[in-house]
Amino acid sequence: MRSRLKLGVITDEFFDASLGRLGGFGWAARRLGEIFNADAALNVDLVYVAGEHFATPGRSEAQVHGSRVILRQRSRLANVRAMQRERFDLLMTIDYNLGYSVYLRALPRTPAIVWVRDPRTPTDAARIGAVRIPRADDEVPQGLMSHDGRSLARIAREATFFRRRLLLATPTPLLVRKLDGAYGFEPWTFHHLPNPLGFAPTDRRKSVQPTVAFLARLDPYKRPWLFADLARHFPEVEFRFLGQSHFTGPGAFDTSNLPPNVRLLGHVGETEKQRLLSEAWVAINTSIHEGLAVSFLEALACETPLLSCVNTGYVVSRFGIYTGAFDGSGVESMDAFRAGLRSLLDNAELRAELGARGRAWVHSVHSVPAFVDNFERLSLLAGARR
Repeated sequence: MRSRLKLGVITDEFFDASLGRLGGFGWAARRLGEIFNADAALNVDLVYVAGEHFATPGRSEAQVHGSRVILRQRSRLANVRAMQRERFDLLMTIDYNLGYSVYLRALPRTPAIVWVRDPRTPTDAARIGAVRIPRADDEVPQGLMSHDGRSLARIAREATFFRRRLLLATPTPLLVRKLDGAYGFEPWTFHHLPNPLGFAPTDRRKSVQPTVAFLARLDPYKRPWLFADLARHFPEVEFRFLGQSHFTGPGAFDTSNLPPNVRLLGHVGETEKQRLLSEAWVAINTSIHEGLAVSFLEALACETPLLSCVNTGYVVSRFGIYTGAFDGSGVESMDAFRAGLRSLLDNAELRAELGARGRAWVHSVHSVPAFVDNFERLSLLAGARR
């Protein structure tokens, strides 16, 4: 029988509207709570530690996904004491940024896993920062900042001194090439920790009339204007935005004057998301940058092939069409997107074959059992389980 494990999950996002953004990091944090709190046999007591959500007078904690959330204090000493009171057996960070360092250094001997999800090198940060909204070149879009994660190198050096086990794990091993640039060091070993999808729609019938889906926040670094512009070339296709923007005003994506075949559906719940992705003939991603996007996996679980200008882990080129990379506003990509979408719309056999292979891969690699098995292995390697 597994020994009891108290796990501290350090994250900036929770995929809960009361605690900010609804992005991929928050999705990962939420799935941890859902999995460990739903299965007592896993013997994991999960407590979240908020990287950027501050406590207020009379409120030092919150509750989300069945777990406590320790809110950040204004002083370093208060954060250190809060961590020491918890007596964690294992820490896990959802990716890494400088704000997490106070928590990791508060418990210098406690083993830790960095779940590497979107490591950004200086080159990546420069490409993201250079994005501009068409016809607004003099205006810096909102939300293009990239965290500098190179302070993790110091924590790694301290881990050697304190004999702490610090493990780095990621959903796709091809991200290992970015670690030195993103975190300032390259670990001796690197581990696999897949995404626990838990997304298995039984009704995957496609819509009678062609529909395509954009599943992401409508933030500038996702370049949603490319999806809207693509719709102008395919008036017979319904283009569905599944997501909402975190920004308004100057430097945000303007959703007025969209083509008549574009639908803004906002943030959708899990059941509705499965239905819409299952109906879609193609899932389209126009972002300047992605880690291994969860939206790719969710689309493939619905047997929906991909069309994108990012190809992390070669997932898009295996289960869809990769347009090639395009910088800046991305407007130069329109011919490639048009050709790719036309190829998929006109070939039902190709769409079905790509979708079926993608679904098989997702359920083989990114299943809950695969995640639990890998998590248990990492817990043992870290010395957190007995």
